[in-house]
Amino acid sequence: MKVNKPCPECKAIMKLGRTTLHFERSGFYADVEDVEAYICPKCGTRTIAGNIAKDIGDTMELLFQSVKKTARLKEKTSFTGISFHKLTASKTSAR
Repeated sequence: MKVNKPCPECKAIMKLGRTTLHFERSGFYADVEDVEAYICPKCGTRTIAGNIAKDIGDTMELLFQSVKKTARLKEKTSFTGISFHKLTASKTSAR
């Protein structure tokens, strides 16, 4: 990723960090945590690389379509949350 990226809003130099993205569709919401992004220390603007943003957006759209379909078929939501976390090396080897 680019070093010394200027903020598109205030032109301060953004810092590479991690952030959480929040999505809402049709009465449901989901958060994607620990996403690599440039974050402006001055105004808080976040920018995410295009390929990462597209991959996350496509995945979330499929998830929301699935939730909507499941809720419609069962006339209620079959779950209230999904959380994905990367396993540590010790947990991965135990499986």
